[in-house]
Parts: sequence; structure tokens; C-alpha cells
Amino acid sequence: MAPYKFLSSKTFEKLEKFEKRVNEMSSQGWKVVNFTSDNGTMVVLFERIR
Repeated sequence: MAPYKFLSSKTFEKLEKFEKRVNEMSSQGWKVVNFTSDNGTMVVLFERIR
């Protein structure tokens, strides 16, 4: 399994739903490394916690 993953918001996805997906990833052992916004789409970079 790759030690990094990207998660991006979907078109017309509400912020609360995207936050829920980010929190689910962190509860599965992933740590947020960086995040950015690209033309209204949010992108989060996760790293696997070992």
C-alpha cells in the first residue's frame, strides 16, 4: 500500500460532508500533511501513520 493518498472534494459536495470524509481517513490511521484549494476544489494530502 502506498504511504501517501490524495483526497479531493467532489463537485457540489458540501463542506460538512468533505470534513466527515477527512475525519474518517484520519481515524483509519492517516495524517494530514498538506491541503490546498484549486478553483473551488479542496485537495488534502494524507500520509500513513506507522
